[in-house]
This record gives sequence, C-alpha cells and structure tokens, in this order.
Amino acid sequence: MNFNPLRDHERFLEKDPKDMSLSELRMLLKIKRMDLELGWVEMQAKLNFWQRLGRSVRQSGIVDKIQDSLQNYLGKKEQL
Repeated sequence: MNFNPLRDHERFLEKDPKDMSLSELRMLLKIKRMDLELGWVEMQAKLNFWQRLGRSVRQSGIVDKIQDSLQNYLGKKEQL
C-alpha cells in the first residue's frame, strides 16, 4: 500500500475507524502520531524563538534602560 502523506491522509481521516482494516487503522494511528509530533515541534520552535528574542533584548541592555527610566520616573513622582 503506497501512502502519500500530503494527499492521502484525508482518505483515512474521513473514514470511520469501525469500518477500517487493520492496515488502515495502523496508518491512521501513524497519521495521528505525526500530527502530534509536528505540533510538538512547532511549539518548541515558538518557545525557542521567544527565548532567543528575550535573551537578545536582555543582552542589548534595553531592559536595564527601561528599569532605570521607570525608577527615575517613580522616584521623581514620590518627591513631588
């Protein structure tokens, strides 16, 4: 049985699992696992992106400048 995951997966997803043969059930399970793995990889990629972005912002000193500005602003407000 040749399977093209780019177009044949819809054939397995539309069919009721009760009506599937054993090989079709195995293929459906494989499709579900691949979808789950793809979702996990996408989530990890997004997390890594935001971690890198946060690290870059911290290393650039922007966070320190913002904190200093806020402290100066709040300190001046308290003096008034």
